[in-house]
Amino acid sequence: MKGSTALILLLILFKPLSAGGDLRFRLQRRLPDCRGTLENYYTGDEFDFYNRFRYQSDIWSFILLMDKARGEEWVDIIAGGVSFSPHNSPVTSVSAGWLKADLGTGLVLSFPGQFSSISELSMYKPPNSRNRIEPATSPWSCRSEPITGAGIMLSTGGMDISALAALSPIDSLASGYHRTASEVLGRNAFLEKLAAVRISGQHWGITAAAASRNKTPEYGWFRFGSDWNIDLGSLNLSGEAAAGVDSSGSAVSAWGSISQNFPLFRHMLMVVRNPDDYPSDRTSPPVSRECDIGICYGFRWKIFPRMALNAGTSTYFNQESDLLLASLKAEYRFPWSMNATAGVRIRTETDCASWRGWLGSSWKPQSRFNIRTKIQIAGWSSSPEDSSETGVGMELKFRYTPRTWITLDLGGAACSTDGYNSRVYAGGSSLPGVFGSTALYGRSFLLFFQASAEVSEGLFLRGAMGRKIVEDVEFLGSGWEETEGDSRTELGFQLDYAFQ
Repeated sequence: MKGSTALILLLILFKPLSAGGDLRFRLQRRLPDCRGTLENYYTGDEFDFYNRFRYQSDIWSFILLMDKARGEEWVDIIAGGVSFSPHNSPVTSVSAGWLKADLGTGLVLSFPGQFSSISELSMYKPPNSRNRIEPATSPWSCRSEPITGAGIMLSTGGMDISALAALSPIDSLASGYHRTASEVLGRNAFLEKLAAVRISGQHWGITAAAASRNKTPEYGWFRFGSDWNIDLGSLNLSGEAAAGVDSSGSAVSAWGSISQNFPLFRHMLMVVRNPDDYPSDRTSPPVSRECDIGICYGFRWKIFPRMALNAGTSTYFNQESDLLLASLKAEYRFPWSMNATAGVRIRTETDCASWRGWLGSSWKPQSRFNIRTKIQIAGWSSSPEDSSETGVGMELKFRYTPRTWITLDLGGAACSTDGYNSRVYAGGSSLPGVFGSTALYGRSFLLFFQASAEVSEGLFLRGAMGRKIVEDVEFLGSGWEETEGDSRTELGFQLDYAFQ
C-alpha cells in the first residue's frame, strides 16, 4: 500500500497548482492460490496492484505508474514520464521518461503497438498513420522491453519532425513478469540503444530507426520506410513500405490500400507483405500476420436506416502454409430500444478449419434497465488427425441504475464444448482499463457481479466479483498457474478520481 500513499501525497501537492488530472487505484485478488504461490516458487503473493496518477496543465503533463502482477513482490514496476508543450513555438512537445511511440503506421517504429491485428470487420477503412512520442500510460509499456529516453516533436515549414533517443533496460526473458527467481535475475539484463527520426507532411511521411542491444553476440537492426495518404476525389490511397536490416539479412515489408467512403457504403482493398525475416523488434504493423503476400477486402454498408452490414476477408500466403479469415456481421436497430447483431467468423489454415457464429441483442426496456444476451456456436476440424469439435455458449447480462450515481451489473455465461479448439468467448467482471474477454471451453460456467458508485463529483468507487466453474475437473490451469479444485474466484476494487 506504500504506492497508494505516495500517489495520494502527489495528489495533495499537485492539486492546488493543477489544471486537471486523475488518480486510479486498483487492487485485485484471485482465489484459490496457485501452485507457484503455495510452493514458494513465485517471489510474491496473489494480489494484482495498479496505481496511476496523471496531471496536465496548459503546457505540462506528468504521469506516474506503479504496478504489481500476481506472483510479484510489492511494488514491481515504478515508472513515469513528463511532457512539455510550449505555446507559440515550433516545438509541439518534449517528452522524457518511459515512453510510447508511434511513427508512421507501425512498420518502422511502434511501441507498445496494437493488441492484435486489424479485424476483418474493420477492413473497410485504412489503418491510421500516427506521429506520437509521449509518456507511457500503461504498465505493459513499462515491462520487459520499455522505451526509456527523450523525444521531441516540432512543426515548421509545413512539415512535422519527430526525433527519439533512448537507452532502455531490457529483460533477458520476454514474459514481462518478475515472479520467479530466473525472471528476477533476468531483469534489466541488457541495455538497448535506440534512435528514430520522422519527417512528414500532410500526405506523406519518412521514418528511420535503428537500435542495438549488448547481448552476446550483440544484436542490432536498422529500418527505413515511407508512408502515404492521398485523396483523389472519392478514392483514398494509403500505405507504407519499409526495408529492414539485421544480422540475419535484409527484407522488405509493406502494405497498400485503395478505399472509398460514401454516405451509405465504405470499402477497402489492401495488399500486405510481412515476411518472417523482416526485423520486427519495436514494430506493430496493421496486419501483424507473417506472410509473403496477403490480400484483404472489407466493406460496411448501411442497407436501410436501421440496418448495417459489415463484412471482411483476408488471405495470407507463405511458402509452407496458407491462411484464410472471413467475417460477416449484421446489425439491426429495432424501434423499441433494442439492437440486434448476428455474425460469423471463419478461419481456414493448411490443415485445419474453425468457425464461430453468434447472435446477440441489447434491450433497454426502461431508462434505468438494460439487458444484453449472446448465443454462440463454434466448430473446429483437422484433416491430418481426422478429428473435429463443436461447442455452444450462452451469455446474459443485466445493468440496473437505481440512482444516477450508482450502477449495478449482474451476469453469467455457460458453455458446453468438446475442447479448447471449439471454445467460445464471454465478458466478465472486468474493471475499467482491464481486458474483459474470457475464453470458455469444456462444461464451464461464469458468474459475475459489479457495482460502481460516484460518491462525490469525479470520485468513483467500483467493486467486482467473478467466479468460474468447470465441471468434472480437479485442477484448473497448468504448470505453476495451476489451482486446486473446479472453480476460481476473482475479486477486484478500483478507485477513480478526476480533479480540476
